[in-house]
Amino acid sequence: MENSEVRQRKFGKKKPPATESTKKQEKPQSNICWLIFCVIVSTVLVLLLIGYINSPVKAVAIKDYVHVPLTGKFSINYKLTKGNRIHDLPGPESIAEGGDGKLYTGLADGRVVCIHPSNDGEIGAGKVENITTGVIEGAVATDDALSQGRPLGIRLNGNTLYVMDAVYGFYSIDLFTKKVTLLVTPNAVEPAMKLPNDLTFTSDGKTVYFTDVTSQASILQAGYIALTSVCSGRVIKYDIPTKKVTVVLKDLCGANGIQLTKDDKSVIVCEFNHHRCKWFDVKTWEQKHVLYLPVMPDNVRMSHYGTYWITGTHIDRVPYYIAAILRNIPFFRQSMLGLISPDLAMSYFTGFVNTEYGMLVEVNDKAEVIQVLQDPDAQLCLGLSQATHLSDGRIALGSYFVPFLAILDKPEK
Repeated sequence: MENSEVRQRKFGKKKPPATESTKKQEKPQSNICWLIFCVIVSTVLVLLLIGYINSPVKAVAIKDYVHVPLTGKFSINYKLTKGNRIHDLPGPESIAEGGDGKLYTGLADGRVVCIHPSNDGEIGAGKVENITTGVIEGAVATDDALSQGRPLGIRLNGNTLYVMDAVYGFYSIDLFTKKVTLLVTPNAVEPAMKLPNDLTFTSDGKTVYFTDVTSQASILQAGYIALTSVCSGRVIKYDIPTKKVTVVLKDLCGANGIQLTKDDKSVIVCEFNHHRCKWFDVKTWEQKHVLYLPVMPDNVRMSHYGTYWITGTHIDRVPYYIAAILRNIPFFRQSMLGLISPDLAMSYFTGFVNTEYGMLVEVNDKAEVIQVLQDPDAQLCLGLSQATHLSDGRIALGSYFVPFLAILDKPEK
């Protein structure tokens, strides 16, 4: 047997050389594929350009973002998973406890409610009472399309509950009479507030510092706020005796939660867009400390230990290199915002945010991390927005997204 025959049997028949007819058949097919590819790419580029030009907002690059991995003190754990849930409470963003064991929170439908203790005194186990209806007739709104309030930050001072509402601004509620009094309306500063968020009191109760997330978009365009990354947030000072309103900090990157330190000398401000919290001196307004986190920080509250609880939601659904491109090249974000509605923008944003991953970080006055509690699989909490240390040692966990309030069992110190 000849060698050529052996090779043919072993490796198969050799492909016959291309003829002129087969070359002519292959060439049109490749040309068609190339043409389809060019059409698709051109269409995508044209759509992106149209979106970029028609975008109602301008996106900017996030130049000072610091990536914090889930290592060291931030290594994954399950310390935030044991507790119980109080259901039928849509979006309990912030929680305050009264001296009688009553819990107060604001809901997504605009109401402020009181959760009574049970007959045997268990906090959070009693009936739910409506304190407000969620509508303040005749009040100025941050957006004309909004017909009801959205209470966010809540604080209790004596028998008065103070609320920072994303729609109506800053108001108080007399817990005896249930009377609502508007204190600072959205148009009390220039430019007008678009998304009032959280507040903190000085120890004498005479001064309030509160945050305005942005001066560009209302809560209806919350997705725009996150995706543009424009730093137009502010801290505003309100003097209760004189009713004077003063803007004390500008150009914050998504000014969210706020908390005075226990000596009233500094204020902690959470910037969710840049995943960080900053400490500012309240006399000079110079930055003292900064803490970068692996989460988008929301609210911050003082613990029973004189430390501070910072809550946040972890982002891990997008590979780091893709997220870095989106942060540093705003063209893609702005193009998208010109092609979709605000609702879709919010859905797109929450698609990147893993609301099922909750994190609670305890820090001291020097912005040093003491401990980190996590709930990676949403066993107890989702979309974590605030942690309020209760008088029985447990921790109430608020959320902007979910229809329940969670209470964490007393954590080990």
